[in-house]
Amino acid sequence: MTVRSSMKTKVLLVTETPPETPNGFGVTLKCLLKETNHDVVFTDADFKEHGSKLGYLLAQVPYHTGRKYYMHYKLGKIPEWRGNYSKLWLKSNLKNAYGKVYAFVYSERCLNFAHWISQQFKIPLIIHLADHCESFEKPEVVNLLKDCTSLICITKEMKEKYQGILGKKNIEVIHNGAEKICFDIPQPSSAPFSENNPFVLCFIGGLFYHLHGDCIEDIADAFTRIREKKPFLRFDLYGQRQPPRFCEQEFKGSGIIHHGVVMPLEKKNEIMTKAHCFVIPSTFNFSNHRNYRFSFPTKIPELIASGRPILSYGPEDTATNHFLKLNKIGVRVHERSILKLADSLNSIIENYSDHIFESKRIRISLGKYFSAHVMRKKLHSSLNFS
Repeated sequence: MTVRSSMKTKVLLVTETPPETPNGFGVTLKCLLKETNHDVVFTDADFKEHGSKLGYLLAQVPYHTGRKYYMHYKLGKIPEWRGNYSKLWLKSNLKNAYGKVYAFVYSERCLNFAHWISQQFKIPLIIHLADHCESFEKPEVVNLLKDCTSLICITKEMKEKYQGILGKKNIEVIHNGAEKICFDIPQPSSAPFSENNPFVLCFIGGLFYHLHGDCIEDIADAFTRIREKKPFLRFDLYGQRQPPRFCEQEFKGSGIIHHGVVMPLEKKNEIMTKAHCFVIPSTFNFSNHRNYRFSFPTKIPELIASGRPILSYGPEDTATNHFLKLNKIGVRVHERSILKLADSLNSIIENYSDHIFESKRIRISLGKYFSAHVMRKKLHSSLNFS
């Protein structure tokens, strides 16, 4: 059954990152809004080239604060200047009739802009918190979140946090879902592994120092130690790196290849077909972890749907590891230890048939809960909230 939008007017998506960008937010929005009639306004000028190609509207917020831009603001050429929004810009650029504003946000500035647009159009505001931001706990933002028509969080842990902050019980949890093609990925080649049939460890996603520092290095180290005795191992990594030279030395090791950004996004399915095991790293750095722990890597539903084992390395109290533990998925290493990490990876290789059998069982039993169809249906329900 296909979910079709029954709304007579379009939804206006307001977001930092536009759909189809090669990152978690772009992938999630592409999935969730696939069958919803919508227009896109994005606020991050870093995606200008990408967004323009797809016909999306850039509303750079915040804009440059220099005095010379004041007249641009007054004439409606820019949407914002020093915290003030331009009604003339809005009237000139958004001429369709919209039934809802759907704010998929991870910053206060984009949230405030989406709220202002909903007030100008006098239409409901649905807020989807894609990441936790400490500024979302400020009194003025808390009031805004309390007053929105519908609130959505990306994880159960984030939902519980905002229930405590807002005293709001009707918060939905919606994240990226796995498309049917992910469930149809063929079974990987089986053991025994050899030079002609290498075991492929795989990471898909952006690597960011503040999110993955001090854990992805450990994984590369553990891989290198095992490869000394098992030279048929390969470690493939796909996605951007921030900063660009992050882990440059670690990725020079034999058998480790960082392939860069995957485009178009559909190539991800081909990559997943070649993989034997996926790794999910989460930082052990406390100051970074305390906010990141509420997040949910976009790729998890897709990795589960592929029927491959998952090795998760990071603190136990992340939304990711809570989800994996609750559903008895994968192998989880919560103590920072290269030796334990190497032992866990080696065990997956040595007992690969058992891990594949369990991964396939989980794919069948849990698939209906995290499919793209289910997630789109949940979002559709929230967008029609009245």
